[in-house]
Amino acid sequence: MFKTITRENFLFPSFMSRLETVIAGIEWHFEKTTAYKEDDNFMFSHLLFDDVNPQRVLHTPYKVIFDPVLYFIKEHIKFKQLLKMKMNLYVNRGKQYVHQPHIDIYDGRTPRPGVITGIFNFTTCDGFTQIEKKKYPSKRNSIILFDGTKVHCGSTPTNTKTRIVLNINLI
Repeated sequence: MFKTITRENFLFPSFMSRLETVIAGIEWHFEKTTAYKEDDNFMFSHLLFDDVNPQRVLHTPYKVIFDPVLYFIKEHIKFKQLLKMKMNLYVNRGKQYVHQPHIDIYDGRTPRPGVITGIFNFTTCDGFTQIEKKKYPSKRNSIILFDGTKVHCGSTPTNTKTRIVLNINLI
């Protein structure tokens, strides 16, 4: 089993600033749910890469800009392949909403073994990522790497307009 890793000040400041500039101009797409099943939550996303469902990805010029994040991850863990990379944007809705617990990658009806999930935070706010029962705060330029078979979820912020994360699945 993969042990959860958290790192602050993950990216070089200059690269972090570059990604934030890109995010300011990125095209966001409305998602009527935050997981697989309908819930009373929504988010905006930008799919950068999807090897699990390659027909879903329209050409995006942004993937190559985000690719160096993978080199930073390789400094901490070994992986063979990127499965999926997606930006998620959650809006402040006046109160905090905790999203539906889920697992990102399945093989049929069971979680795909060997997957490592990463949540990289672009926003310091009171939103969080919860993995099983443990909550991890959303802190700018921090990452959480964890066993992708663990149930997790995120939440909306109440003290900032948005919460933006980069969701990465590796094997």
